[in-house]
Amino acid sequence: MTNTTENQEKQKPAFYIFAKDAEGKSQHIGAAFHHAKGNGFNILIGKQRFVAFPPKVKAEPGESA
Repeated sequence: MTNTTENQEKQKPAFYIFAKDAEGKSQHIGAAFHHAKGNGFNILIGKQRFVAFPPKVKAEPGESA
């Protein structure tokens, strides 16, 4: 079985993540990949992994789902 991180390294990122220092120089710190389930993103910054999804729309009271 392959590691998820290895699979993501083979994919082309949807976004690259940069940080600017006080002098305005940019440094590449991570990348964001489309999530396999839904409209979210897998975000890798350094050795930390994050997942981001858009908020779910809540049904109004009295509406059927």
